[in-house]
Formats: sequence, C-alpha cells, structure tokens
Amino acid sequence: MKVPLASVALSKSEIELVNQVLISRNLTMGAEVKRFEKLMCQYLGVKEFVMVNSGSSANLLMLEALLRPSRSNPLLKPGDNVLVPAIAWPTTIWPIIQLGLNPIFVDIDAKSLALDLTKAQEKIDSLNVRVSAIFPIHPLGFAIPPSALNDFVGKNDLILINDVCESLGSWSESQHAGTSGIASSYSFYFSHHITTMEGGGIATDNSAFADDLRSMRSHGWVRDRSDVNFWLENNSQVDPKFLFVSTGYNVRPMEIQAVIGSSQITRIDDFVNRRRSIARMVVDAIAGTQFSVIGSETLSNVDSGRNHSWMLIPIYVSNGNASKMNRILEFLEQSEIETRPVLTGNFLAQPAIQKLEEFKISPKNFQVAQDITENAFLVGAHHDLTDQQVDFLCKTLKKATEVL
Repeated sequence: MKVPLASVALSKSEIELVNQVLISRNLTMGAEVKRFEKLMCQYLGVKEFVMVNSGSSANLLMLEALLRPSRSNPLLKPGDNVLVPAIAWPTTIWPIIQLGLNPIFVDIDAKSLALDLTKAQEKIDSLNVRVSAIFPIHPLGFAIPPSALNDFVGKNDLILINDVCESLGSWSESQHAGTSGIASSYSFYFSHHITTMEGGGIATDNSAFADDLRSMRSHGWVRDRSDVNFWLENNSQVDPKFLFVSTGYNVRPMEIQAVIGSSQITRIDDFVNRRRSIARMVVDAIAGTQFSVIGSETLSNVDSGRNHSWMLIPIYVSNGNASKMNRILEFLEQSEIETRPVLTGNFLAQPAIQKLEEFKISPKNFQVAQDITENAFLVGAHHDLTDQQVDFLCKTLKKATEVL
C-alpha cells in the first residue's frame, strides 16, 4: 500500500468550481482572487493579503518591496546582511542573493528545526558587520513563538519577514505563525495544508507595503493599488491604463487557483486536525524505539486548541550512521512509504550554494543542521491519507526499527 508524501486532494465540488471559472472566461487575477485574499485576511487576522502564483514568488516580492518601495524610503539596501536558517528551502535563499543582499546562515534548533535565536545572537555578536534583517522559516508546521522572535528583533533592531510557506494553520501564543514583523509568505502547493495547485501569497498589516506588492506582482502596474488616484493625479502625461510606478514581475495568480483556495480555506481546521491526528498515531507507534518524532511535545501542548500544523512528520534516528540510514530508507521505500530529507537538508552542502565562493562555508560548521541531515527523514502526514494508509505507515515504521 503506497503512502505518499502528498496528495492533490481536490474535491468534486472544487473541480466543478474550476469548470465554472473556465466557462466564465474570466481566467486571470480578478474577483475570485480578491475573494480569496479577503478570506485569508480573516483567517490569519491580518489587514492585507496579496495572492501570487507561488510561495517562492511571495518571498521574492517581499524582498523587492523592502528594497524598492514606490513612495517611502527603502528598509533594506543592496549589500545588507540577512539572517537565514542553515536548513532552508532554495527560494528562501535565492531571492536574497539575486537582489544583492547577503545571507548570513545560522544553525537550527534540534527540537523545532527552526532558526536558533540563541545562535543567531552569538552570530550577530561575533560579526564585525551590521545585520539588517532576519528571514526565518517556520518549518514543517511549527510556529516560532512570536514573543521570542519579537524580543530578538527588537533587541537587535532588525527588519523581520517570515517564510511561513510550510506552516499555514500553525499558531503560537494565540497568534498565527509569521504574523508579527512586516510581512509573511505562504504557499498553496498541492503538498501543503491547503492547495490552489500552485499558488502563494503575502500577509501584512502595512497597506503601503501591500500596494507595492500589488504593483510588483503585475509588472509594476498602478491599477490594483488603493492609492491609484494619487498616481493618476501626479502623472497626467502618461496613459492611465498603462501607468507603471514600481519595479515588477509577472507573478499573478489565476482565478481557478483562487476559487479552489476559497473552498479549501473554509476546511483548514479539519485538514490540520487530521494532520495532528496522524502525527499522534505515528508518535504512539514508534514509542520506545530508536525513532522519535521531532516536535512531538507540541501534541500535548494545546494553545487555545491550536498549535503545530504538521506539514510532514520529521523522524529522528538515534545513534544513526550512514549505513543505518540507508537501510532504513531503502526498507521504507521498498514498502512504498515515500520519504524525503528535511527540506533540502543542510543547504550549505548543496552544490548550488557551494559553487558561489562568497557563500562557500563548510556544512560542518552547522552541527545541528548536519546532524538532522544525516539522521532524520520525513514521511507524509497529508490530511487526504486514509485510515488504512495511516495504519500501514505506523506498522511499517515500527518494522523499520527492526532492520537496524
């Protein structure tokens, strides 16, 4: 029985909604996108949400808007240093480099897999250059506590933006992951907590920042901004239908993505509860073995009924080594249990970053990230898994401990 890492999980009614959009011939960013954005604001408890075509584009636009705002002074400038975790997704790191900023890598916390704020402070204290911003990932459904993050940011006078692409539905201290700071990115790829097939977006409480995001997602166009009249009145010499006021890309979402998202966000609590249930069953199944689930303590730490949202289940193997890990992963894959590394593993070991001389740092300098890379793996926790698949997953994981 196959247990995948992810599932498309579109209902018949959602497919019918897509058909209705196609029949309407209103295909690109329009009324359905605005409706989904409003629903996301309500769910996250933020003032603004700007949908784009992917979480990766969301990360790019957040940084672009910090570097090149249309009406205010830039909050970042090329050459500024940005703290990032050593275990990361590529498109958290690449926009920093592509836009002329410098990533400063920090080791992660073994219990949460998030950027370790204590080590981040040590990094800042040891550097002879100023750090301007922090771009943490809230990993695999875990929300970094906002009080700790805000204290760290305030103490060090940093700009805070958040990558929450893996952690929709995750809460800490009664606040959704990533909703402190200037902005946060989200992904709705089909393996995530809700899907729009591809898709993403940015949450913020800053209306001017949101206006710049709206321009930047659509070539720099003025037309979707709340301050459109200001620009029209001050640029009467330019055709108002083709007025561009910022840098820009084409990362617009489609109406079919938004109509699916609007349906799915109404079911997010059910999806997350199912994922937590799967995580709890896996924890129980491997209790007393050399396997342990990273983050399992959150299952008994209820924060107003909401906490960890479990995008996937990270399993750590005690006293592991390369030979042991190979046997475990081979057994699971042969049993049709899909596995993968924790994100990309230690990003400093990836050839893409190693070939850039200015960022060529030994992965071994990040001991926790390297340990997780060598001794941990992920299995699925998708809410679309059947009871039979979850039962098979639990039994097979237990058997995998016997191959050690």
